Amino acid sequence: MTLRLPLRQAHGALDQRHPSFPADAARRVAARTMDAAGPGWFTSVMGTGILAICLTISPIPIPFGAALGLALWGADTVLFAALIGLWVAGAARAPASVAAGLRDPAKAQLWGAPPMAAFTIAVGFLRIGEAVLPAHVCIAAAAALWIAGVAGSLFSAFFVPFLMFTQHELSANKTLGSWLLPIVPPIVASVPAALLSPTWPPAYRGDLLALAYALLGIGLCLAAIVIVIFYSRLLFHKVPEAALVPTLWIVVGPLGQSIAGMSALGAAAQSVWPAYGHGLALAGLFYGVLVWGFAMYWLAMAIVVTLRAVRKSARLRAAREALPFTLGWWAFTFPVGVLTAGTDALYVQTGAHVFGSASLLLLGLLTAMWLLVAAKTVRASLAASVAGFAQPYLA
Repeated sequence: MTLRLPLRQAHGALDQRHPSFPADAARRVAARTMDAAGPGWFTSVMGTGILAICLTISPIPIPFGAALGLALWGADTVLFAALIGLWVAGAARAPASVAAGLRDPAKAQLWGAPPMAAFTIAVGFLRIGEAVLPAHVCIAAAAALWIAGVAGSLFSAFFVPFLMFTQHELSANKTLGSWLLPIVPPIVASVPAALLSPTWPPAYRGDLLALAYALLGIGLCLAAIVIVIFYSRLLFHKVPEAALVPTLWIVVGPLGQSIAGMSALGAAAQSVWPAYGHGLALAGLFYGVLVWGFAMYWLAMAIVVTLRAVRKSARLRAAREALPFTLGWWAFTFPVGVLTAGTDALYVQTGAHVFGSASLLLLGLLTAMWLLVAAKTVRASLAASVAGFAQPYLA
């Protein structure tokens, strides 16, 4: 319930009658904030972080790109730390809510967001943070975030599907792109692993890359299964209701991230496994070009379906009702961002202008979508309507 102060007179009388009113109100707001700060909020960290990274690493110079990327990454790191604190405090305050969330078929999917957010911040430490922080601090922070992210990704990729197999009530006509969220994190682990490889003790670099490739395989195989199931749902049961249209964009995520991951691991493998590292790099390039085509196809389809939902009514009010704002709108950012990063990698490897042009277009789309979603998130938060949009993927 939104807290409102309707009358100055009543407000003054209330302050006199209840001297502790401001403190009580603050405690209620704090409690409500902790209750609302679930794993879904980490999608905002993912979307903001990937924009910062893409602005920084773009092979085509972006005016003020490095400065903007640093500012966004710094703010994103603070947001990530705050969300971790709120989430832990909320879980300590109401432990039963954690189990209840995992039993909920929609909320359980969101457990993939925190490890992906950790990987995104880790990449930021390695690609952005070293401009302002000592290298050893960035490496240590990135390594800690990667290890924590791997633990979280294995939990979400195994336990959430286990619950889907054994407890959640699901049906084919309710299949959503959000089913990818808990199984994609192992794919996202690949890029920070490749970047950390040169900093690892030489005796363990091979183990690090082997684990990263294995995680990539887990995520890719599971994502392929879910994408096929989701495609089948779209064929036979049509597009989901408007509020769930953003879940179509999630499919772009594992495709784009796997391109970036295969490229990064292939580059790292050349120094760790010199005998066949070049072959792995070529395999990554071959895979990347093929999957890039399908990723762009799906992105185009997602854009058209989204525009169809927005234009479902000619009147502005009806259009808002056709595609209401939820935290699920952050799906408009991170998938586009990882596809942008993958496209950047292909451009660097091939020099093909098609990838360079596509990289700029994707970065423009990412920036526009981030500005839109960030503004709506801030506006909704300030309006104290958290309870209405903190559960983004309701089936």
